[in-house]
Amino acid sequence: IETELKNGEKAVFVVAATDLYCPGELIFMTKDCIGEDHVMNNGWTNDGGWPDCEMRRYLNEELVKLLPDDLLEIISPKRTVQLIGGNRVSCKDILFLPSEYEVFGKEVFAKHNGEDKQFPYYSDQKNRISLDSDGSTIWKWLASPCADSYSNFCFVYYGGNGNCYGASDPYGVAPGFVIRKS
Repeated sequence: IETELKNGEKAVFVVAATDLYCPGELIFMTKDCIGEDHVMNNGWTNDGGWPDCEMRRYLNEELVKLLPDDLLEIISPKRTVQLIGGNRVSCKDILFLPSEYEVFGKEVFAKHNGEDKQFPYYSDQKNRISLDSDGSTIWKWLASPCADSYSNFCFVYYGGNGNCYGASDPYGVAPGFVIRKS
């Protein structure tokens, strides 16, 4: 689905999963990056994971304002669950980044929460690759903090593989949203 954002930028959304977490649910992801490259946190920390990161604030306070009003009216919040320091934490968001597990279908750098499932769209490695506004491949952030580091979050790099890097580096933003039958 192609749409125009309120800033004039084009965005293409793909169906990444259907009925994955509950019946009647469609999970859409942005095919390529939108908005500006952004940091996960202003400092080199992943403390607090997704619920406390700067990227979450950016998506749900700034980037969300670029979506067409008719789309915003039908989006349902998505619940994100993470294991941080042995504790389960969760939050709900209109716009979200997928977890490492939702993209790769396995635990690589982040702890799997026991709930996330791979979005079928990402089972094909080429679908993990995103472009920036100039049409160049770009690194894009994922919501998962790296388990063996206090400063890194997971990301997808040029070839569709994963890695971790410093939370204060700006990379691409390819968020998703959920629509559920009411």
